Amino acid sequence: MSDLPGPGVLGFSEAQGLGADLLGGKGAGLAAMLARGLRVPPGFIVPTTTCNAFRRVGDLSQEVKDQVRHALSELERQRDRRLGDVGAPLLVAVRSGAPVSMPGMMDTVLNLGINDQTVQSLADECGQDFAYDCYARFLEGFATVVLGVDADRFKSIDEPSSRARVDAYRTVIDDAYGPLPADPLVQLELAIAAVLRSWDNPRAAAYRRIEGIDDAMGTAVVVQSMVFGNLNAASGTGVVFTRNPNTGERELYGDFLFRAQGEDVVSGTRQTLPIGVLADRLPHVWSELGRRLLALEEWKRDMLDIEFTVEDGELFFLQVRTAKRSPLAAVRAARSMVDEGMISRAEALMRVTPAQLDALVHTRRRSGADVVELTRGLGASPGLATGAICLTTEAVLDCADRGAPAILVRQETSPEDVQGMAEATGILTARGGLVSHAAVVARGLAVPAVVGADGITIDEASGTVDFGDTVLREGDLITIDGDSGAVELGTASAEDAGTGETDELLAWADEVAGPADVGVAPSARLDAARTIIDAAGRVSELDVRGARA
Repeated sequence: MSDLPGPGVLGFSEAQGLGADLLGGKGAGLAAMLARGLRVPPGFIVPTTTCNAFRRVGDLSQEVKDQVRHALSELERQRDRRLGDVGAPLLVAVRSGAPVSMPGMMDTVLNLGINDQTVQSLADECGQDFAYDCYARFLEGFATVVLGVDADRFKSIDEPSSRARVDAYRTVIDDAYGPLPADPLVQLELAIAAVLRSWDNPRAAAYRRIEGIDDAMGTAVVVQSMVFGNLNAASGTGVVFTRNPNTGERELYGDFLFRAQGEDVVSGTRQTLPIGVLADRLPHVWSELGRRLLALEEWKRDMLDIEFTVEDGELFFLQVRTAKRSPLAAVRAARSMVDEGMISRAEALMRVTPAQLDALVHTRRRSGADVVELTRGLGASPGLATGAICLTTEAVLDCADRGAPAILVRQETSPEDVQGMAEATGILTARGGLVSHAAVVARGLAVPAVVGADGITIDEASGTVDFGDTVLREGDLITIDGDSGAVELGTASAEDAGTGETDELLAWADEVAGPADVGVAPSARLDAARTIIDAAGRVSELDVRGARA
């Protein structure tokens, strides 16, 4: 029996219009961007149906392997390069793509196709530092994602050159696993299997439980020609939102890193630059990015989160998805898009969930009292939160079991922290930018967060956090302000933000569902309206009065 009851492995052009349920959100977005004339590195999609078959048998069928090889041959023809070819090597990225956004929860392998033979060809073409940086990145990613080597074994390696890192990484792999599989095609099949397997890793499963995502969806896999943000000084990688995901304001919001690749921006391990740096250093890229983002938002009619890479001054788009946003941003953006004529009032009511409205009503903000400020970072998810310092997810869960508020304090969060992030009252990280994993997930969970507070030193072994002038211990109370980025000692005076941002939205809800009885919660009023609109089944064609009729 075929593993693929629907279409098999598909190139981006073939995939256009088939939808995220089959292609995954990443694959569907790439196919749609290509159709709209955006510069997208070529590649192909292993659909979600393969994931479901893989989960049953634990391996790729020969049919899937044959289809991957056929699709790879077409990609090689498009790029005029071949996987493993010493003369003109092709390097590919192997990335997950669930039908709904699950930021950072599944696995990725980059630079696949580089080895001891092809690295020298890349060095001759683009420089030794670049080639060996790609090789080191591949070895670390492939070893941890595919071979199961403990990531901590790489973190302690601090070699001065990328070539020395390659040698050190090979030693770790040989010691922990044995000889690396030599055939790049075998490596590709192993990487696809590893990405499919990551659908069921503990962090992905925990995130689905928290977000109510169906386990049966499965993930697609995108195999895509690499573009290199680490190539030279006119190269880099970035993430940008079409509107501010904290406030909903219509402004470009995001981070960028020069000479960077892959997860560098979102991992929180490097200090990022604001997206506006492109206006000064690569103005032609900035101009094209602005035009393209405007067109993408008009097409999707929603706030978007876009991942992109600049290779030697040329802009490439790698992902487009609906943006995770704070409750405040959800309300403001929905109202603004109605004013702009982009969506109807009915659609605006469907864009804000009752849970977001409830979180906004109960968001705490400072009431103006004097406090002792410990440090300041970037306000990444709005709201005021007070709780005990917790340096691990386990400590947060222990506080939650006792009914005590907790602030998760980390150097940077990783996807493994998702359970602690969901249970925490607030999140504080020493590293990371506005689009880091901590920021994106906190925003989606409506948990206040401050990131990039680089003046703090966290010592998990001793259970202390050094703020410079003050050293606190795990369990001590602090307050974080996700609007201003302030971190304060003890409990700050605060008050609920109230319903000022929601009045117009609730008036529209009352037009649909009828005036609410006195004392009915705002979330219940919104839920009633959403139920009526959803039952109509034609949201995109309705205004509020039409929905009520």
